[in-house]
Amino acid sequence: MRTACLLVVIGMLGCAANPSAPVESGTPAASGASVTLEKSADSGQVDRVGPTDGALAPDGTNDLGFVAQVDGPVAALFLVAVDETGKPTGTFQADTLVGQSESPAELGAKPGSGTSGLGVFEADKALNSKDGALEAIGDGPHHLTLYVAPSGAVSAGTKLRVYAQRPDKSLVAGSTVTN
Repeated sequence: MRTACLLVVIGMLGCAANPSAPVESGTPAASGASVTLEKSADSGQVDRVGPTDGALAPDGTNDLGFVAQVDGPVAALFLVAVDETGKPTGTFQADTLVGQSESPAELGAKPGSGTSGLGVFEADKALNSKDGALEAIGDGPHHLTLYVAPSGAVSAGTKLRVYAQRPDKSLVAGSTVTN
């Protein structure tokens, strides 16, 4: 009994020691599962995407750009407005889902057609298919650049979090960045 209690306390201390570590829901976290996010050096200087679902052509307005490091495999990516605690606010979501494909319940279960599109590039190669959906990203580490059209819901000071959805539908919550 003492051993079990000690293990629970040690486990709780380990979680408290790193509260910003990515959390994976659905299935247990894979070893090394992580997603990081920071603003891209070219944010606001390039035009890669439009503002609507699947709009992956330039629209004449420079986009917000972010750099993400992700461990694959990845089936979908989400860029979501969050509060100070890192929980989704529901005010903004860009993703690689299209049409009626629904986002996870943790993110509000929105259909792809009701969110902004998210352009995903690796080494300047677009990873989205023609309709805007993400082509599957394989195992291993990936250095991605994400582009989203500017939105009034993502003003200066808005906190954003990146999420990666695995092929098994589990969700990895990544780090946050302030726009």
